[in-house]
Amino acid sequence: MRITLTFTMLALLLAACTSPPEVSSSPPAVSYHVTGNDLGQAGANAQRYCQQYGTSAKFQGIQTTATGNVAVYTCGS
Repeated sequence: MRITLTFTMLALLLAACTSPPEVSSSPPAVSYHVTGNDLGQAGANAQRYCQQYGTSAKFQGIQTTATGNVAVYTCGS
């Protein structure tokens, strides 16, 4: 019972960490929903995404969609 409670609490803590939801990803590009023009977490997530391909994230711009703003990044050297 104690182990189950521990794992449940861990799952809730991880779910509480907020990061922009990924809209799409197809190497060499990734995009994330952002609030307004706040690119902080989206940029960090894009860097992590591109690092798995041995490249770095390059910001391409913000697109306004029906569901909100989307920050678009491409992966390149």
